[in-house]
Parts: sequence; structure tokens; C-alpha cells
Amino acid sequence: MAIIGMQDVSVGFGGRPLLEHINLQIEAGDRICLLGRNGVGKSTLMKLITGEVLPEEGKISRAPQLTVTCLTQDVPDDLSGTVFELVSDGLGQCGKLLAQYHFVSHQLALDHDNKSLLTKLDNLQHSLDTENGWQMDRYVENIIEHMELDADAEAASLSAGMKRRVLLAQAIVRKPDVLLLDEPTNHLDIEAVTWIEDFLTSYKGTLIFVSHDRVFVKKLATRIIELDRGRAVSYFCNYETFLVRKDIANEAQAVEDSLFDKKLSQEEVWIRKGIKARRTRNEGRVRALKKMRNERSRRSEEIGNVRMQMQDVQ
Repeated sequence: MAIIGMQDVSVGFGGRPLLEHINLQIEAGDRICLLGRNGVGKSTLMKLITGEVLPEEGKISRAPQLTVTCLTQDVPDDLSGTVFELVSDGLGQCGKLLAQYHFVSHQLALDHDNKSLLTKLDNLQHSLDTENGWQMDRYVENIIEHMELDADAEAASLSAGMKRRVLLAQAIVRKPDVLLLDEPTNHLDIEAVTWIEDFLTSYKGTLIFVSHDRVFVKKLATRIIELDRGRAVSYFCNYETFLVRKDIANEAQAVEDSLFDKKLSQEEVWIRKGIKARRTRNEGRVRALKKMRNERSRRSEEIGNVRMQMQDVQ
């Protein structure tokens, strides 16, 4: 069943459309990898899904009460609080209770006989009992442990890589219907990446991610959406099958381009004929030739961009 639908969606931020007339259906349980060169609109497509960006044309529909969480590549400059507080914050009200409980517990470790703190701790315990908080507490601690984080560390003191781990843990703990990840394995060691792969493989929600880690993509993706020149093309297959299909498509495109170039060459010979031929030439044929020249120039520019960005799509 489709949980997100895009009908004829276009967006270009007031200029040339970055994404043009996109039609997509995202199904529950999909594990989608977004592929494409830098600047083709992968991040914009994610922002359309979260609602951060609205389409200039077209319509986006979402299933009722759909929850969407996104982990971007950027780490906020004002990230503060302990690791446990930030990760548990992903659980909403229950997470806030857990963070308060841990804070008060630490305070009592320093002041055992503080009656006010004891009363507060008792009240928090009661609230967590009714909120199924202890199961959530174990879940948060398990994620923190596997991400190799220090629950009591202050986030402001962590490196950018460790902060990203904290934000990834916060995104995972929410168990959203749709989880969007932009380069989730950046700054992570092999053990942490392996744990994330195993976790996401068994994840019951819908996963949409961008990654240049081929091993990660091969293990997780059940569907590929390729963005190119404003279009979004879906491949309902894993990454290895996608590569085979792309090779076949590229071979067919090469044949088509060769025929096009041959036709263009013939027309260039025709236009350069003698004065008599130029006087009697068909103006419609001249206009067609100009259009073919523009098409060839645009294709050459795109090929150049692809070659410059090859490292980005590995």
C-alpha cells in the first residue's frame, strides 16, 4: 500500500526545475536508495517527503498520521545536553521522563539524603511505570551501547563524527514510519556500520537513503530511484540488478546517440553545400538542424558533468 504519493510534482526554487513532473509511489516497507550526481535533487526530494519543501506544481499525498524522521549530513552547531538526553528525546514525552530520571539519579548519587530529590525520583518512577518507560529505557541504552556512545557525555564536547552518531541514534530510537538517512555511514567505524546494517535490514518501517557506500547499498536497497535531469526513474530491484539494467539501457542509449550523431553529420554536410543549395534549402530543415545542434551540445555538457562527478556516484 502506498504511504506517500507524488503526482506531477515540480520544484525549482523559482528557476529552472530541479525536479520536473515527478510521479512516485512509495510503499510501506520499501528500502529505497536515491542515486544521482551531486546537485540533481536528492536532498530536495527528501525535503519534499518530510514537508520541509513544498512543490511548486503537483500534489503530494501521505497516509494519515504518518511519522517521518530525517537524518541529514549537517550537524547542528547548538547541539547540547547529554547523549542520553538527546537520544531519549526521540521518544517524546516518555523520553523526557527518562532523561529527568537519569538526571535526578545522578544528583542523588552525589547527595544521598536529599529528600526533595528522593520524592522527585519516586514520582518519576511512578510515571515511568505507567508509560512502559523501563522497556524504553533499555531500548535507548541498547542503541547507545551499540553506537559506542557514552550516555553521560556532553554532546557539545564531542567531535563532529560522534555528534552524528548521537543524531543517528536519536533518529533510530523514534521508530518512525519513514526513516530518511543522508549518508548514514559517514564517520562510523566498521563495527558501528555493521550494527546499523543489521538494524535497518530488520527495520519494519520504510527506509529512504542516500549513500555512496556500495556495500551498504547492496545489503539494504530493495528499490532504486535514480534522479537525472529533473526526472525520477524507479527500478524495483536490488542494486546489483539495477547495475545490469543500467548497462543495458546505456548500450541502447549509445546506439541511439550514434544514430543521432550520424544524422547530424549528414545535415551539417547538407547545410554547407554550395550557394545554389543554400538558396533553395528548406527552412524547416534548417530549424531542425539548429535544434539537433542544441541537443548535441546539451548532451556533451551532461557527459562532461557525469565524468567530473564519477567519484560521487561510486
